[in-house]
Amino acid sequence: MRKIQVLLLALAAVTMSSCLFKTEATVDVTVKNVLGVPAGAGELVYKFKGSDVSVNYRENANSSAATDGNGVARFELKSPGDFVPSGVGYEDQQTFIFCTYDKDGNLNGQTAVTVKPGEKKSVEIRQSSL
Repeated sequence: MRKIQVLLLALAAVTMSSCLFKTEATVDVTVKNVLGVPAGAGELVYKFKGSDVSVNYRENANSSAATDGNGVARFELKSPGDFVPSGVGYEDQQTFIFCTYDKDGNLNGQTAVTVKPGEKKSVEIRQSSL
């Protein structure tokens, strides 16, 4: 009986360690204002999966990241949260939508990108208002 408990405990430990989130791809989102000037630090960029119905409300976002001093927000896309884990025998691609909102919560910029595991992409959001 003791051997079975140890075996089950070891199996649980292996299963738990294989479920850790692993960075599969990276997307750098550069935010520029209506004049084409980088937004600077602190602008929030929201990430949605491409299958999401509404990007009109930031509350529906999967995650967000703030821009750095150059106006760039980095998103590390992970499996299994963003992708099917690449270790299961095939690679999948996923489309993501990145959005910014004005101070009143209205959508003022967005872009979409399709990413495969292992890729590093850069995209730009051009905001429609200051």
